[in-house]
Amino acid sequence: MQEKLLEIKESRGFQFIVTAIILLSSIIVGVGTYEIVNELFVRVLLALDTFITIFFIVEILIRFFAEHRKLDFFRSGWNIFDLVIVISSLIPTTGSSVLVLRLLRLARLLRVISFIPELRFVIEALIDSLKKSIYVLILIFILLYIYAVGGVILFEDVAGGRFED
Repeated sequence: MQEKLLEIKESRGFQFIVTAIILLSSIIVGVGTYEIVNELFVRVLLALDTFITIFFIVEILIRFFAEHRKLDFFRSGWNIFDLVIVISSLIPTTGSSVLVLRLLRLARLLRVISFIPELRFVIEALIDSLKKSIYVLILIFILLYIYAVGGVILFEDVAGGRFED
């Protein structure tokens, strides 16, 4: 059974279907932002949203049970990200939290990143570059601080120069 689930999880067809459902889900969230007066259309959107939520629960379960060691599922940041998105979509959207929960459901669109290897590579490279950018920011801060203190020391006697402190 586990081998069959692994085969399903890694198939291009399954990944294509998941990507298509993610895009459909995003369109439904976007359409849901409009004031819809047609009751039938609202029911269809609600039914589609329920189907999509069930689909994503099944998809996460397939990916979880396809792992040989279940802890390996939780070692992947992408799996945890997907799990949080799916769990957040289970929260009903009623009351004053509708906007926040719609945004969380829209975050499903970010799951496309986990299925397209090229996007994953770009995001991971961006995160790595941001880590290194912190050192550049520290260097810029140090240089600006040196120039600021030097400017105050050199120009503090200039009247109206605003370098007094």
